[in-house]
Amino acid sequence: MSASHKPLVTAIAFQLSAALENYQMHMDALANPWSERGQYEQVSRGFDQVRMLKGALPQLSVHMVEVLICHVELMKALWLAGATPAPSGCNTLVALRSKHREAVEAMRERCLRVFARD
Repeated sequence: MSASHKPLVTAIAFQLSAALENYQMHMDALANPWSERGQYEQVSRGFDQVRMLKGALPQLSVHMVEVLICHVELMKALWLAGATPAPSGCNTLVALRSKHREAVEAMRERCLRVFARD
């Protein structure tokens, strides 16, 4: 990377870290995508912003794949939990939320390392 690109990469890493934090905050607040359309849309917009910013930082590709997999697994579990009358799989949701949070946090830490290094 040339010296002229370092400020841009640093700025994107900082923006991505903030976008990940915002996305996680909305994901934490999402309990039932079926009935919380506004919250679901915020999660979707947040995830789209993370994906867009990540494109400028190819070194985060592995972390992004992990976040993507966790996102899909958690969203599926939330949709299924919201579609059933009885709250089943509560332990599964707790585990998936934890796994998702860990993946997002690992990606945020990596962003901050990029930010601190440049």
